[in-house]
Amino acid sequence: MSTPDPLPDSDVADEGSGPAVLFSHGTLLDRTMFAPQTTALRDRYRTIAYTSRAGTSRFGTERSLDDLVDDCLAVADAAGVERFVLLGMSVGGFMAVELALRHPERLAGLVLMATQAAAYTAEERATFGALLDPLDTDGTIPESVVEAFRPVIFGKRALAEQPDLAQRWTAKWRRRPARALYGEYRSWIDKPDRLPDLAGITIPTLVLHGEGDNGIAIDHAHAIHERLPNSTFAPVADAGHLVTEEQPEAVTDALASWLDDLTPWEGRS
Repeated sequence: MSTPDPLPDSDVADEGSGPAVLFSHGTLLDRTMFAPQTTALRDRYRTIAYTSRAGTSRFGTERSLDDLVDDCLAVADAAGVERFVLLGMSVGGFMAVELALRHPERLAGLVLMATQAAAYTAEERATFGALLDPLDTDGTIPESVVEAFRPVIFGKRALAEQPDLAQRWTAKWRRRPARALYGEYRSWIDKPDRLPDLAGITIPTLVLHGEGDNGIAIDHAHAIHERLPNSTFAPVADAGHLVTEEQPEAVTDALASWLDDLTPWEGRS
């Protein structure tokens, strides 16, 4: 069995100046998925993109969504940021909803990207369990799991027209510890149904979702938007789960437009 690459103790990219925007990624990904957006925004916003503990030396620790909330706040606190916009993608979005419910005073805005508020169904839990429960083991993520996630993370158009994108990420997956993915999965598989709680989140929210997302169907984005009282919906055509890199210009344009319309918060002159 192959040996995983060594992982860093932490991984935070803090760039630019102005109002702070924190970026939290999804399963099997890392902070680099947001590079097209942080590069475009850093001339007028302070962009803080961080890799979750699954992609650092803390990968083997148990964590729940509450732990991931605490991790996000720790990143903000270490950066000296009191109030910020939080962009959460996939499991980052699961975490972002929990943070908005627990600490609304910390958020100037919320971006829920390629995510869901509903709980996983029994059938979904069984499917994920059959694939991922065996990963509580030494060594790297097996090729069978890499191949299973390829059509989940990447949309059909990306797989056909952006082969370098899938190759770059799957090469990372093959070097990642199996337990890194196992821990990620265990943090979200039993998430609660937060759809009934969304009405209590009055923070301005952008709901952004790829129309061809095979990881989390766009119906979940519609359900979130319908229940949030202060939300804007931005569907992205020809994009799968990794929407930030499959359609970077469309995502950046939607995000920048929404951010620029927000009431000013800390750091903006």
